Amino acid sequence: MIHGPDGANYLCAADGAAYSASAEGVTQASMQPAKAVDTVDATPFIGPGQQKRTVKVTEASKVAQFAWIASTANTTDNVKAAAYQIALIRTAGVFEGSVYQSQEQGKFPWANGQNLNAPLAESKAIVEQAQKYAGPYSVKPTLKLNAEANAGTVENIGVTSAAGNWMKGYSYTLEISGPATFDNGKTTMTGTTGESATTAKIKANGVGKVSVKMVVKDLPTSKPYVSSGTVTGSMGTQRAQNLVVLGKKEQAEGVTEAQQVAATFAPEIATQTKTVEVAKGASLVDTVTASAPKGGTWLNIPGTSTPVPVKVTVDVYGPFPTPSAPTNNGAAFAAKKVGTYDLTFNGPGTQETPGTVKAAGEGYYFFHAHVDKAAQGQYQNLVKDYSSPFFETSETSVTKWTPSIKTKATQVDLGNGKAGVQDLVTVSGFPQDHGTFKGSGKWKADTATITHKLYFLPAGTPLKPGVTKNLKPIATTETPAKNGTYTVQGKDFPINWNLGVGTYVIVSTYQGDSRTSAITTSELDKNEHVTPVFGKVTTKAFAESAAAKLKPGDKIGDTVVVQGSLPEGSYSQVNLYKWDKGTAPKCESPVWTSQRVAHSNQPGEYKTDLYTTGSEEKVSYGFVESTFDKNGNLISRGKCGASSETLTTGTVPKPGPSASPSGPGKAAPKKPPLANTGANVTMLAGIAVGFVVLGAAGIAAYNYRRKKS
Repeated sequence: MIHGPDGANYLCAADGAAYSASAEGVTQASMQPAKAVDTVDATPFIGPGQQKRTVKVTEASKVAQFAWIASTANTTDNVKAAAYQIALIRTAGVFEGSVYQSQEQGKFPWANGQNLNAPLAESKAIVEQAQKYAGPYSVKPTLKLNAEANAGTVENIGVTSAAGNWMKGYSYTLEISGPATFDNGKTTMTGTTGESATTAKIKANGVGKVSVKMVVKDLPTSKPYVSSGTVTGSMGTQRAQNLVVLGKKEQAEGVTEAQQVAATFAPEIATQTKTVEVAKGASLVDTVTASAPKGGTWLNIPGTSTPVPVKVTVDVYGPFPTPSAPTNNGAAFAAKKVGTYDLTFNGPGTQETPGTVKAAGEGYYFFHAHVDKAAQGQYQNLVKDYSSPFFETSETSVTKWTPSIKTKATQVDLGNGKAGVQDLVTVSGFPQDHGTFKGSGKWKADTATITHKLYFLPAGTPLKPGVTKNLKPIATTETPAKNGTYTVQGKDFPINWNLGVGTYVIVSTYQGDSRTSAITTSELDKNEHVTPVFGKVTTKAFAESAAAKLKPGDKIGDTVVVQGSLPEGSYSQVNLYKWDKGTAPKCESPVWTSQRVAHSNQPGEYKTDLYTTGSEEKVSYGFVESTFDKNGNLISRGKCGASSETLTTGTVPKPGPSASPSGPGKAAPKKPPLANTGANVTMLAGIAVGFVVLGAAGIAAYNYRRKKS
């Protein structure tokens, strides 16, 4: 084994000469570049008593096997190097009579002959491998197209030896010529050969002839490579020993038969409704994006660089009361198609439909995009059919139903001195099947109920939007979120007398769902206001004296009779007025104000403190009662000049059938005098402010309405 200055390894000899490795014909030679040869001359290293002989190897298969052994020779250690050399000798047919045969037969006389035993055994396996895998090699890929000639398979990928055995572990490259690519969108592909043939898929991206070339690299050579040269020495210039190159490699290649392809393609279509919630009567608009197929390109018109135009049709269906799950079968929706848009894409891009189709009514609408081969005109042979799912979530819009909640609140008697707010609720505007939809995908199930909350606004609270926002409701109840009339019973919304004068306000809220809009009733809706009507307060004037006629200096007072329910902490006060006998009653500036008559919420009969009349002999005295809650808000007020509340000097006080009932309250005088009992003027001013805020009608709603006699 010889290591040359060019880095290659060589084996001598291949010319029948028998120089040693150290001979001048080997070590001092000037060698030419190695060339492939068709024949090899071989002379073995003979043992004692053997006759030298040279064999010319001309049989192509033997020459190829010789080349395979030289090309794959392992020279990493002496045993392997010797094994490959012996394999060459066996293949060349000169093993017989060689020292190797002598050792194999046990006739080699040298003491170290046993060192040949291992390489002798290994050489047999090398020869067997050479017989199976020596060249020449065959690379014959084939191309098989589908019926449409727009895709196919490269088959028979691999390399075989002269004996027909598949050769494993060699790198190869596939390269496509013509309008096609492999599945990964590339025109080249690399791999490693296997124990059998493999395949690779291709797809056309245009129209024309397509072929595939396969190149397998680093194969053992099919012919030996021999270097020859000369050597100049003591005997002049002579032929040098020929050397066989070890480790030489070659490549093999093959090309499929060219075949005509005609690419078709379906662009990637992505659609998205422009607006999920669409108002009734508004345009239904879809956003459509067309792009090249995944891993591919947009097909050009054959022979040009102009993209193939693609017509995309977008159908609009609806309205439907509920959404359906996406499906590829649109038969169930055919009768509900309400319009069609056509868009033409001259390459990748995004377009919006014009918006000429409107949402005529409430419900769900969906877009269905499709590419129809038959609609592509002269390019129909280049474009594939495409269809998006029906009722695809991204393609669905909804025109929501807007419910209506009409209410009328009233105070009702619950017995035993209790009362409540009853609300008559009329609901309309829901889809008739509302409450049955359980949800699908992103579409939420129907909301089942409407929530009603009762709030209390103390007297003087400004009525404006948001007034209940930060208030805690007194009570909450629900009614079905379905068309119909429902009654919120008074027991569900009880009146708390102890809250005093004010307004009960009901706010109804529906939170909405995927197909109906949310709604909240107005806090300012008078139909949802109830001012509580408290118990009855009646009064009757009296004189302390038992005399038949009222005379100057007598003490007089007023009896206050409470019936029914009043707020805890409520009280009455009585103002006394006087006017000339025989003239019309006049109650402007009181001459006296009683101490507070504290009756809280306890029915009964109460008397005021007494007033001593003056010296006038022709005068009438009239009491006017006012009843307040604990916060000073007016509950009721008596009538000026009521007969049961009037006493006149010189006359017998009329007993009357009953005490005078309180009537609707009126605003307090702008400048009330300080009462004898120290009445709080500021409080009275606050009452007046409350009257202004709530209005006279609102005040009257709290007060007892006197029956006609």
